[in-house]
Amino acid sequence: MDKQEKIQRKKVIILEALKRLLQNDVYSRITVQSVADEAGFSKGGLLHYFPTKEEMYIEFMEYLFNDINNDHRNVLKGNLHSKAKASISAMYGVERFFLDPGTAKIFINLVLYAYEDEKIMIRLKEFIRRHLELYKTIINEAREDLPQRRKTDLDAEFHARIAQVIVICSGLFESIDPLPMDSFNLMRYIISLFRG
Repeated sequence: MDKQEKIQRKKVIILEALKRLLQNDVYSRITVQSVADEAGFSKGGLLHYFPTKEEMYIEFMEYLFNDINNDHRNVLKGNLHSKAKASISAMYGVERFFLDPGTAKIFINLVLYAYEDEKIMIRLKEFIRRHLELYKTIINEAREDLPQRRKTDLDAEFHARIAQVIVICSGLFESIDPLPMDSFNLMRYIISLFRG
């Protein structure tokens, strides 16, 4: 293993520690020292890899968002029909945001931090836009299979944003005030949006 791989492994340990803390606490109470303790590092050791708290969060966001986007794209790989892609994409979104309260808590923390720090806000906007573009692509592919008379007047970006809002917001709300909601019905509704 070369030096860069060792550095990257150490960074992943730190980022996973930050992830665990964000799932259980509020970002404003998470200190560099608490992340170092969780990761099994000294504060100085952590600062060697991430000189500032902001840099640690920015790299964490890239780590988390790339993981979400890559996982989403991986479930869509293969020679899938556009209807199958829409269904699988909806299922992935519901599972990742609606059924996983940890992801919702992390997302809430990042949104709150983004309102305090412009660099964090820029990264958050980038993720939301990439996520929207992925949904838009799925919707456009699903529409290609529809007869012309069934296509809606609303553009794919509008449908993608509505699907995105439903998936992410329902996940956030469920992490705060869970209801005995049927995730299958939520998924069916999102699929209908993907099919435009």
